[in-house]
Amino acid sequence: MMTTDPTSRADFIRGLRRLANFLADNPKVPVPTYGSEISVHTDSGSDDEQRAAIDRISDLIGSPASEGAHYVTARDFGPISYRAVAVPADCMRDHDAWFSYRGAISA
Repeated sequence: MMTTDPTSRADFIRGLRRLANFLADNPKVPVPTYGSEISVHTDSGSDDEQRAAIDRISDLIGSPASEGAHYVTARDFGPISYRAVAVPADCMRDHDAWFSYRGAISA
């Protein structure tokens, strides 16, 4: 899910800064070897509406959107990436069907 609510954004940004400061102050705490990713996902609307949301983010971050199984735009900040994702309804149906069996079969 994603939001542009000013309070939520401010809380998120403060949390990122606290994390960065904590890691800088505690050099023995490990970090991912190859970086990490912050992902936001569209959470409502038709496939076309979700694609439009990703296109708006693409314009805001200055990075083209690409289509594979999902519709994605991303921007790298060194080893950290910001990624916005829209999952098409057919992919979400497949995912939900796959996980509907979770816990039903045991070895």
